[in-house]
Order: sequence, then C-alpha cells, then structure tokens
Amino acid sequence: MIMIQNIKILFLVTFLFSLSFTQNVIEGRWHLVGYEESIMYQFENNLRYSIYSLDGSFGGLEDAGNTPNPYSINDEVITLDLFFGNIVSYEMNFLCDGIIVEFNHLESGLNHSIMFKEGHDYNNGQCEISTENCCDAMINANEECDGVGCFVPQCDDSCEWLPMQCWSSTGYCWCVDDDGLEIPGSSMPSWQGLPECENLEPCNDGYIEINGLCFYENDIDVLQKMIDNSYQSEIDLGCGENELYCGSPNPYMDSPDSWMGISYDNTNYTSGGNGNGIVEPLELGMQEWENGRLVSLMCGAYIYCQLSGNIPDEIENLSNLETFRIEGNYMDGFIPKSICDLNVNFYDRLAFDLRYNSFCPPYPDCVDTDDEFWGQYNEECYDIGDINFDSVINVLDITILVNIIIQQLELGYQEFMISNVNYDNNLDVSDVVQLVNMILE
Repeated sequence: MIMIQNIKILFLVTFLFSLSFTQNVIEGRWHLVGYEESIMYQFENNLRYSIYSLDGSFGGLEDAGNTPNPYSINDEVITLDLFFGNIVSYEMNFLCDGIIVEFNHLESGLNHSIMFKEGHDYNNGQCEISTENCCDAMINANEECDGVGCFVPQCDDSCEWLPMQCWSSTGYCWCVDDDGLEIPGSSMPSWQGLPECENLEPCNDGYIEINGLCFYENDIDVLQKMIDNSYQSEIDLGCGENELYCGSPNPYMDSPDSWMGISYDNTNYTSGGNGNGIVEPLELGMQEWENGRLVSLMCGAYIYCQLSGNIPDEIENLSNLETFRIEGNYMDGFIPKSICDLNVNFYDRLAFDLRYNSFCPPYPDCVDTDDEFWGQYNEECYDIGDINFDSVINVLDITILVNIIIQQLELGYQEFMISNVNYDNNLDVSDVVQLVNMILE
C-alpha cells in the first residue's frame, strides 16, 4: 500500500514537473504585441512562419508569407536565422504560465519584443506581469557584471526608473517606460545629443505611437498595404541563398545595417531596421513626416524597395503627400484613379514618378503618359474583358460579368477596371453587349 502511494506521489511530481516545463515552450502560434491585428508567428519544427492579416483574421501555414526562418534553442536563448547573413539571438522570458514571452537582448537585457499565445486577451487579460523595480535591477546588474563596461540601471530615490537610461561604455542613451522597458526609437548616441524623455506626450486621436513618435494611422495603413501586396504577390526574382538585397519587398530594409530611414519634423532617424525578418511601414524606403503626416515617400530607382503587387486603392488617404516616387519597381495591375487626388505635382518627375513598373492601361488622366521617358513593362497585362484573368476572352467572362451585375457584387479596383468594358465607370448591360461584340469580332 505504501509503495502504491509512493508511486502515485512520484507520478504526480513527475507530471507537475513536465507540465511546468511544457508550459514554457515557444512552439505554437503567437501574436506580436503592437501588431496584434497584422502579424502572427507560428513556431513549428524549428521553423518560424510569418502569417499576415489585413483584418485581424489569421489563416494557417498555407497563408504564411516568405520562407520560414530556421531557429534553434539553447536553454532559454533562441537563435533565429533571418537570412542574408543576419543571425540574431534573444533570451526568452516566459510569463503568466507560458502564455506570454519576452524576447530580450542578451547583452543589455533590454526588451526587444513581446508576444502572447493565440487565444489570450493580452490587453484585457487577468495575468499580472511582475516587473523588477529599478533598485533590484541595479543590484542584479552589479552582481552579474564581471568587469567594466556593463550596463547598470539608473534609479531615483524611490527605486523608480529614471526616464532616461545611459550606457556609458557605449555612449548611448534611451528613454524607458515606468517598467524600465526601452521605448523603441529613442536610443541615440550622446555625441548627437540626448533623447527628450521627459517630453513624451500621448498621441492625438487618429494617431498611433511608434518608436516614441506619433504617426497618422491611415498613412501607416497605406504603407502596410503596399508591403502586404508585395509579400502576397509572391513574385519570383530568382533570388539566391546569400543575396542580401533580393526579395519583394527588399529584405535589406529590415536589416539593422540598412541605410534607409525617416525624417520626422526635420530630424533624421537612420538607425536601420529592427531585424525581425519583416519589413515594417517605417522601414520602407526613405520617408519624410511632418506633424505626424507622411509628406514624402521615396521608393524609386537607386533606393531598391523592390515593391510588387498593386498600388492600394487607399492611396488617396495620403492626403498630405507631396512626393511619391516608386519608379523602377515590380508593381503591376491598374493604377487606381484615386491617385489623382494626391496633393502632388504630377508633371514633376522629382515629385511623382511611376515609370518602369508593369502597370496596365488605361492610365488615370493625371498620369503623364506623353512624357518622352514614360514606359511600362506591360507585356503581361490582361486585356479589358478578361474578367477571370485566364488570358482568354470568351463566354465564361460573359457569364461572370452577368453574375456580377445581377448580384451587384462589390469589386476591388483591379476587378472593376477589367470588367468596365465600355470605360464608362458603370457596370451594366452595356458592358455585357460590348463584351459579346468583342468575342464575335
């Protein structure tokens, strides 16, 4: 009887130990804090898959974009291969019984990113995340430091984190929140000045905070859509394994070594990408922002954004844009008519340039196709009337068009343009008649 009871106790201890171990595993589906509605990671069989969404709904691995990133784990350290020579390692700090994980930099211990498991309500969850007060962190840093040059937190008399932290051996200073977590984008070398950590204000309605700055959300959304369209196009650029700049969008824009950046109220930020394997809106080309609005997007020749897919229908939302250059990319489809609502000089190629993509006619009136240097690689464009995009105009296209008209289906700009056979901007029986005549001719 005693032996049976001991066996039960041993089994229970073993079960509880294995349960506590399996809770802290990275395999599974995780949302990235700050991008909960657009990015999800799935860790499976030592591969990290990136799954994107436009509406907060995420599919399975069949919807994953790009090549998955290999990863390995040694104790609590995860090492990710972001390709093109970019290998990054972070210490994983699991919280709340393993449903939340922090990725922290190995040297400084500062937070890089936070993820939470699918199904957990991170913003309204009941799990309390205990954070180390500044004095405890300072004591631990001094105890763990094995020589000069270590980062030691700076605290006030109440053991609260000072808003600005500095690492003397590197010469860099940055802003932190109340829990001592670095505010992304605030780090700067002391020889360029000190970050204004005391003056961080919450953003106005319609604006979102990124890297300590406020950006108009609709502007960010358009940039994100351009990036999403590029990933989803799955264009084959014939990339080799070690081609740092090859991919759509250009993966180098996400590299910490990237020379691209943004100007915000005449202050330049060119610290490179965050190296997380995904091109994010503020990593796209060269940008200028004024009072939180995008006024210039330079993604043309010699900048090598390597965009593909369509120009988003929402391009008109960039109402403060004065410069829009995407020449020499791989974009295709029809140019949205709403592009003519932009506040740019359409006849100045230094301000507006769409040349040398694969855009299809007809082109909006504001696009200067009479320019002597105008050109598109449009050999693979679909003809107006090829509604099912099979490169053949036949009775099947008529059937689809009739169904669209009868059911009054809402079409995206690309589908509408190829269905608007008589170019009158209305889909009705006259388009069907025109399509029949095209087939009979």
